Formats: sequence, C-alpha cells, structure tokens
Amino acid sequence: MPAFRVAVVDAYGTASGFAGAFGALDGEVIQVRSTAAHPPGVDPADDRAFGRVLVHDGDPDALAARLAALDTVAVLAGRETGVELADTLSERLGLPTNGTALSSARRDKYVQIETIKAQGVPGMRQLRTGDEAELLAWHEKLGGTVVVKPLRGYWGAGVSFCDLPRDSAAALRGLRSRRTLLGEPVTEVVAQEYLVGAEYIVNTVSCAGAHRLTDAWRTERIEANGVRDLVTAQVLLRSDEEPVGELFDYGRRVLDSLGIRYGAAHLEIKLTPDGPRLVEAGARVSGLPYYTAEVLGEGQLEWSVDAYVRPDRFRARADRPYRRRHAFAWAALVAPASGRLRGYRALDRIERLAGFRSLTVLVRPGDTITATTYDREYPATLTLSHPVDAVLQRDLNTVRYLDGPGMYDITPPVGGVPSAGPRP
Repeated sequence: MPAFRVAVVDAYGTASGFAGAFGALDGEVIQVRSTAAHPPGVDPADDRAFGRVLVHDGDPDALAARLAALDTVAVLAGRETGVELADTLSERLGLPTNGTALSSARRDKYVQIETIKAQGVPGMRQLRTGDEAELLAWHEKLGGTVVVKPLRGYWGAGVSFCDLPRDSAAALRGLRSRRTLLGEPVTEVVAQEYLVGAEYIVNTVSCAGAHRLTDAWRTERIEANGVRDLVTAQVLLRSDEEPVGELFDYGRRVLDSLGIRYGAAHLEIKLTPDGPRLVEAGARVSGLPYYTAEVLGEGQLEWSVDAYVRPDRFRARADRPYRRRHAFAWAALVAPASGRLRGYRALDRIERLAGFRSLTVLVRPGDTITATTYDREYPATLTLSHPVDAVLQRDLNTVRYLDGPGMYDITPPVGGVPSAGPRP
C-alpha cells in the first residue's frame, strides 16, 4: 500500500515528473485524463509510472467519488488543460483547492487580466471581441502595436503582433477560420497593448496562500519570420539579482488576485518603464522543472510535494531564497524557412562551446522543416551551463551567431523557394 495517493489531471510532459516526486515519499500518483483523447502536441505519458489511470467522462461527481474511494489526499493540475477539472475535483472533495470561483480567470487570458486589475494590480489595456469593426476602432484609438491571440491558447500558438488596425482585423479573421491547438473553435480573441520591456518567467508554488519563488528566468528574444518577440533562450537568474525581488513582489499580488492558494504557477511578466505587467499566468508547472532540480537542488515538482503532503516543511522553508549552483540556460534554434531539411551545417560547433551541456534535435535531416513562429516549431533545443555567467552569455551569443540561414540546408517546397510559414 502506498503512504498516500494524489491525483494529477493531465500529467503529460513535464508534469509526468510528479510520479517520481511524490513517489520519493512512497506516494502513488493517479493520472486523471481530462479527456479520453490525448491532447495534441504533448508527448504521451507512460501509464506504467502511475498507480492507475482514470478518464473523465463528463461526470465530475462520479470521478470525485472514485477518487474519494481511493482516499486521495490532493488533486492538482499537470497541464493547462487540467486546471479547471482539478479545481472542480479538489473543491468537491474538500481537499486543498484553488476553488472554482476564479477558474476562468486562471484559463481565459482576457478574464485573467481584468481580474487582476479589478484587485488593484497594474495590468495592460485590452479588448475581448469577435467583431472586426470593433477591433479596428479600438486599435485606432489605442495606437501603437497590438497583440492578438486566442483566449485559451498556449505555447504561443496563434499570437500575432499587429502594427496597424487592419493587421489586427486580419489576425482576428485568420484565427476565426481555424481552431486552437486543443481543437477548440475561436469565436473571440483578446487584443492587448504591446508591452515594451524585457520579459521574465517567475515560477512559484503556493501552500494555503503562502507563496514560494522556486525559480526566475530572463528570456532572450528576436524578431524573425514575422514574429516580433520569438523566444530563443531562457536564462536562470540568481534569486538575489535584479529585478527578481520586484518581479516576485508583483507576482505575489497576481497569485492572490487569481485565487492561486495551492500548487504551482507559471507567470510571464514584462518589466516595462511603468513597472511589472503580467503577460499571462498558468496555474500549473512550467516546462523547466527538470533543469531547476539539477541546478537548484529542487524545483516546482519537489516544492509541490511539500505544499500538498508536507505543509509544515513548506512553511518552514518558504522564505529562504533559492541558491543557483552555476549559470544555466535553455536555448532554441530558429528555422528561417520551410521545406525539407537536408542537414545542419554548424551543430558540431555548438557542441564544442565551453558551456555546452545537451542538444535535442527535433527536426532531423530528411524531415519537413517549418519556419519557426512559435514554441512547437523549434528544429532543435539545447542547454548550456558554466560556473561563470559571462562565459554562458558568450556561448548564447555564439549560438545566435551560428543559427541563421547558413545553419540549414533546406530543399524548397514543391513549386517555390523556402519561405517563412504562416502564423499558426
């Protein structure tokens, strides 16, 4: 018999690591699938890692009863798709919960920003609409650049940076003609003012309203393939360097406003001339906990274990700053065109960098390659680590120098030359 059982809704990708994290304390993790079909774009989890697998058939009461019969002590979200069901189940079971009152604010991008602003937290100007004329008029009045994106999207899919009102209208029209990555129809979008400033990632875990900063990252971005801010790297910051303290102070206010009292959260924040502003928040683990456990000793997975089954230990340590053992970064290559990949020309030079740690090739020679416009179109990713920050930054700069049209040998698609692909 396990010491305890917890349920994780949609424990796919990084969230599958909960099985090992709770298992280290002799706990059993139940994989709860929010839908029978596997979510698109996510690697399937190995069912053997879980004590059992339950599938939500549309009846949350029946599912809650099955979890109650198993003496489940916690229900948490693994992926974005699992947030609302995890809120429902944990609330109905009387377990530690973020509750359902603000579930929509934790998933809907428009409601999210409006919710924090209503609580006095500074937020961006935005519009929710499915009407082109309304969007045109709003953009004309606002001026400047506007970001148009699905209300419930993720991975950066379907995001457009629009300098002119007619660009915003075209982005809305394009999104309404297709579905999100999760197969949901797009009837409305959120249009937001473009925030000028460096973007950061703030990852946290909460327990009964006490918030722990587990790790913070600076993102590096380029303009490529028609995308204004394409992420090319994420650099782990020390807890004592600027602007981590300011970002976490703001992040705590966001967490409180969104009713995130338990579990992991992933905040994307821009530091603008007017101060921090939320880009968006997710009430689930980030995609980087494997690395943080190695570089920091523990990350969101381990802190989530304490939040749910060892709350006294969580509270005793929550205010201690995390300690980075060495400089660390995750980086991605950016394909400049679409076609068939014949080969890469400089991966060996990347592997000879002083801080090189690992390389994951996602598009191999002979595969179809797509001009990178969002997170799921990177042809390769890598990690770098080094005791000296300056060496790590030099290596990141070298990766960016090597990665460009000269990196790729691409056969043009039939009937044309390699070209940047359309926005997803």
